[in-house]
Amino acid sequence: MTLKKSRGSCVLRCLLVSAALLLPAFIGSTIAVGGTVSPSGARCPSISPHAPKLTAPKFADGPTIAQADLVADFDAWLSGMRALNPDMAIRADVHRIDQEAELIRGSLKGSMTRREAWRSFARLNPYLNDGHGGIQMPGYREAIDAHIGAGGRIVPIEVRFAADRSLRVFAVAPGAGAVVPGDRVISINGRSTKQLVDAMLERSIGDTPAFQHAWVARRFAVLYWLLYGDTGNYDLVVESARSGCRLEVRLAGGTTLPEALQPKPKSQDLFAWRVLPGEIGYLRVDTFDPGESDALESVAQAAFAQFKQRGVRALVIDVRENGGGDDPLWQQSLMEYITEKPYAQLSRYVQRITKENADPGDVVGEVKRGEYNDRFKPKPVEPSRFTGPVYILAGPYSYSATIQFIVAAQDFGIAKIAGEETAGLSCQTGQVRRIELAKTGLSAVTPVIAYTRPSGYGCERGVIPDVPIGINEVEPEKTLNSLLTFIGAHQ
Repeated sequence: MTLKKSRGSCVLRCLLVSAALLLPAFIGSTIAVGGTVSPSGARCPSISPHAPKLTAPKFADGPTIAQADLVADFDAWLSGMRALNPDMAIRADVHRIDQEAELIRGSLKGSMTRREAWRSFARLNPYLNDGHGGIQMPGYREAIDAHIGAGGRIVPIEVRFAADRSLRVFAVAPGAGAVVPGDRVISINGRSTKQLVDAMLERSIGDTPAFQHAWVARRFAVLYWLLYGDTGNYDLVVESARSGCRLEVRLAGGTTLPEALQPKPKSQDLFAWRVLPGEIGYLRVDTFDPGESDALESVAQAAFAQFKQRGVRALVIDVRENGGGDDPLWQQSLMEYITEKPYAQLSRYVQRITKENADPGDVVGEVKRGEYNDRFKPKPVEPSRFTGPVYILAGPYSYSATIQFIVAAQDFGIAKIAGEETAGLSCQTGQVRRIELAKTGLSAVTPVIAYTRPSGYGCERGVIPDVPIGINEVEPEKTLNSLLTFIGAHQ
């Protein structure tokens, strides 16, 4: 299904085909507010009779866990983090974590389902200040995919946060009545946007509040499902971006997952390239997942060969939707094509020694600190290598290995970073390890290494851009157009 979305020139991505999202048919709409006048001066339609009451929400609760087992698993999570994380104080206020943990432990008074246990345990996630650490429902992508496969539905809009933190419609289905991208979401099924967003952020992972907002937006459908269940149809109240009128709409639940929730997104949706007007090369890379290494290398080979043939005068690498993966993908499929300089993505590290990362002489369980002086050396000759100016366009969702790519490129003068200060911190953590929670089956992880970026400073903040460009999450093509305008004026 083709979506109407404020994604802008599929120059970018007809991608969020990812966002060929969650929406099937429009059921009907009840339009408000009767007789009022919008801020634009237009007369708003009168309200129609209310639709029948929605069916009761359905949940995938999982097994029921006894109170003693809940406490045992919660304590196992805490002790596992302390045993594996090299230094939680690098990112978090450990005293605050302990305080919140006591409150959560005290709330575990009776038996709970797995979903209910997640609702309680996950309230610790934001205090960790780390997108590589936290607790989630196990296999949530596969679970919501199976839910849809069994005839279930999901909340039928994809959303993004505007600069003022209001929740906006990002993608809608054809025929979805008056709802369009950019509309401000006021409520879903009678719950206010503030209530919905607060509940999700209270359980979000992430380095910073800005990253947590980006994480929540891209997982909105699964978080809504876990917190409020599936009602089949969904009642939305939005404020129209066009008229300023308040609209009440009933939509059928969605049946297609957005890209960030797909268990196995299609490679063609993750990568794209083209030559933009003005002979600007454009390459979009949405993941560094090691399972996509062959697909990324194939796209890179084709893209850079064409860029060479066309004689492009500048290059934009768009990683706004790239949540990370493994460093070798950007080292082999991007850096090889844009630089011959030796580089690295870190200068120092602190690491908890585990069986998986131990070197000869290391003691498992100890913490190891060291300088990193090695350099990755691109091959001397790459026929398709681009030698002109390179701009890496980052956004709030750019994270993990993507931040490593960004700081390596910036600190070694390989490319200019465009956008706003990244929501992910410029000094990342990594080497994620699972913590076994045998009773609840919840998925808990923590990093065992923390890196310092190559420059050696700036860890308390995100990456400061070389080319400040306002990031518009609701209408992302405006961000790209702003960068293209800058390039045109400076090349």
